Amino acid sequence: MARRKRFLKVILGILIGIFTSHLFTSGKLASYDMCLSSERKHITPVQLINEENARASNKNLLFVGIMTAAKYLDTRAKAVYDTWGREVPGKVMFYSSEHSYSDHVPLISLPDVDDSYPPQKKSFMMLKHMYDNYVDQYEWFLRADDDVYIRTDRLEELLRSVDSKKTWFIGQTGRGNSEEFGLLSLENDENFCMGGPGVILSRETLKRIAPYVEDCLEHLYTTHEDVELGRCVRRFAGISCTWSYEASDSTSKAREV
Repeated sequence: MARRKRFLKVILGILIGIFTSHLFTSGKLASYDMCLSSERKHITPVQLINEENARASNKNLLFVGIMTAAKYLDTRAKAVYDTWGREVPGKVMFYSSEHSYSDHVPLISLPDVDDSYPPQKKSFMMLKHMYDNYVDQYEWFLRADDDVYIRTDRLEELLRSVDSKKTWFIGQTGRGNSEEFGLLSLENDENFCMGGPGVILSRETLKRIAPYVEDCLEHLYTTHEDVELGRCVRRFAGISCTWSYEASDSTSKAREV
C-alpha cells in the first residue's frame, strides 16, 4: 500500500511538471510573437522595398580590383581584405601573378603575368578580366594597389552622386613631375590618373578600353603604368582623368536633381 502511494505521488508530480512547463512555454511563445507583431507594425511595405533595393544596390555598385604580388598576399593583401575590403559596396578581388595562391583573400592568378615592376601587363590584364567577367554586374570599377586605404563610405557617397552611365576616368590628376615634362608623350590638354590613390572607371569607360588592352600594351611610350593606362583611356574612350572642376560640377548637378 505504501509503495502504491509513493508511485501515485511520483506520477502526480510528473503530470504537474509537464502541465506547468506547457503553460510557461506557451506564454513565452505568445509573448515573443506579440513582440514580433509589434515590431512588424512599425515597418511599412515601402520601407521593406527600400531596404531590399538598398541592399541590392550595394551589391552591384562597385567592383574593386586590387593589384598585388605573391609575396604580399599574406600581409598587405590580407590586411586590406580584413579592413576596408569588408566594407566595399560591391565586390573586391585581388590580382597577382600566374601560379599565385592564397588561403586568405579572393584571388585571380593572371595567366602569363609575373610580378615584375612596373606592373603594366598586370594592370591591363586585370582590367580585361574585370570586363570579361563582371562588366554587366557593376556600375563602377576601381583599380587599386595593396598599400592603399580607402574610406568606402566616402567613396560610395561620391559614386552615387555621379552618373555612372557616362564615360568617367576619376582619380588624382597627374601630368608628371618637372623632370618628366615633355617625356611622357602627353599633349597639352592630356593627363592621367595617378595610380597610387586608386583609379575609378565607369562601366562605359571599361567597355570602351577593355577590347583594346593588347593594342595598348603594344604601344607603350613610358615605363609608368598609370601614364599608359591614361593614354589608353584617352585613345579609346576619348577622355582624360577628371579635373577637379569637372567632378565638382557633376556633383553639384546631381544634388540639384
